[in-house]
Amino acid sequence: MVKPIVSIAMVTYNHAPYIVEAIEGVLRQKTGFPIELVIGDDYSTDRTREIILDYQKKNPEIIRIIPSDKNVGAKKNFFRTTKSCRGKYIAFCEGDDYWHPADKLHKQVEYLESHPKCGLLFTDCDVYYDGSGKVDKNYNRSKGFVSPVNLTIEQIMGDGLIKWTCTAIIRRSLFETIVESDPILHQSGKFLMGDTQIWTEAALVSDVFYIPETSATYRRLGESASRSDNPVKRWQFWKSAAEMKLYLCDKHKLPEKIRQKQEAAWCDFSLWLAFYTQNAALAEEVRKKKEAFSWKEWLRYFGAKNIMVWHAYLAVSRFCGLFRKKNDQAL
Repeated sequence: MVKPIVSIAMVTYNHAPYIVEAIEGVLRQKTGFPIELVIGDDYSTDRTREIILDYQKKNPEIIRIIPSDKNVGAKKNFFRTTKSCRGKYIAFCEGDDYWHPADKLHKQVEYLESHPKCGLLFTDCDVYYDGSGKVDKNYNRSKGFVSPVNLTIEQIMGDGLIKWTCTAIIRRSLFETIVESDPILHQSGKFLMGDTQIWTEAALVSDVFYIPETSATYRRLGESASRSDNPVKRWQFWKSAAEMKLYLCDKHKLPEKIRQKQEAAWCDFSLWLAFYTQNAALAEEVRKKKEAFSWKEWLRYFGAKNIMVWHAYLAVSRFCGLFRKKNDQAL
């Protein structure tokens, strides 16, 4: 079998309604070099496995499947899939996202081959909202985010410009060096976020190039770790993300302004989590770290300590939310 230049890591779990579009987006790529599609199926219980096996039979020279006899979770599935990649470069596309331009890989590899100092490349992305069918074209540009050519550490760790994993391509040697150098940061369950730390550490040792044009569609489903309807899950995720970024600040002695921003984020996310979980100790930890509270933060602080305040805060919040909704409908 010819060794591929690019391996596409596609992780999937119960993506039967979407996986065909994801696979077709890879197969339509027009390149002058060999590619492989490595699909890591995390013990799907719908028709996902049947669909990918059918595609593998039709495209055995391109598609390899990494099956599982039990559900291992998103992070472990991601790393066992990337570990099976053999190409000089690894590109990413989850089973519910998809690429649309047929020259995506060609353009990206052409740039990386001619710029050896560049280790990682992103592009802009379209966002499809599965519930409404709405599409935000060129999401970063449409939201007014700055589109630099080479991304800085601040931009990778920040909340403005979104680094879409489904558009990314990275040198495999760089990816493997980063992931193996710190298993706690990258492969353990210590942090819930799994990609930002890779991109950050890549930016510390190589150039990171950004192309301000869309190359993929990210499908925003109803429920995810970062946008869960369950506030406890949602704030646990963002608190963990801030802790991961603080870990990076300490590990690499990043500028103080980055640390201060992440400390502020940790305080905000932790106070919300303390409120929703009635965790008085966590609320007190935030109070000791933060010099001053706004009146809303004081309410969340006391709500974490007192169930009556907690109920009152939620009641007022719901009332104000309904009032705003009625006003919006009247306009």
